[in-house]
Amino acid sequence: MIDYDVEDALYYGALHYNEGMGYTDPADREKRIACFQAAEVLYRSAAEKGSADANLCLGYVYSYDRCEGRYWRDPMMLAVDDCGAYPREERAFECFSMAAEAGIAEACYKLGDLYKHGMGCEPDAAAAYRWYTKASNLATHGNEPPAVLGSIALRLASCFEEGFGCEQCFSCALQMYQHAVAALETAVDNGDVWYEKALAGARAGVKRCKQEIAQ
Repeated sequence: MIDYDVEDALYYGALHYNEGMGYTDPADREKRIACFQAAEVLYRSAAEKGSADANLCLGYVYSYDRCEGRYWRDPMMLAVDDCGAYPREERAFECFSMAAEAGIAEACYKLGDLYKHGMGCEPDAAAAYRWYTKASNLATHGNEPPAVLGSIALRLASCFEEGFGCEQCFSCALQMYQHAVAALETAVDNGDVWYEKALAGARAGVKRCKQEIAQ
């Protein structure tokens, strides 16, 4: 395989990843997996060179099981691990953790999701809320796309509404849901149509919180 530098590995990895996302027909399953496998190898190459962005990308590959269990394995380790399932959840946790520790807001909220659902770790509401908060703080001082801003706000809103890892606060939840709606509307208008479900959830959250506050 060509030994790409970090920038090229991320670029070509993204091309393969996005191509894989475009194969939605069940008949194209093998093509889809092959694209994600190529993306994984390229992202791994960049991660091994110290790229936090590559670890963020790998976190998505593993957490969503893009390769459907068919991940790259070190040939030197096959003798000891070829009979077991690939530990993709643990790898997702590891990758998002490294990217989050490097200060990537998107990785912080994804790490919070893993703590919330106990993926690759023990469920921990306080840790989930803590990482969502760190993501929000980083995003405030960064230049994050609307989809990331909306995703972070939506998660914090849910925490405040449910008292998940923090004190329940409907006014705080309402404010965050409203932020989420504004950001996700922009994301959807810009073509990120896969955030339509999240946008609907944020709008529903606004209604629920207004009803709670009015009581």
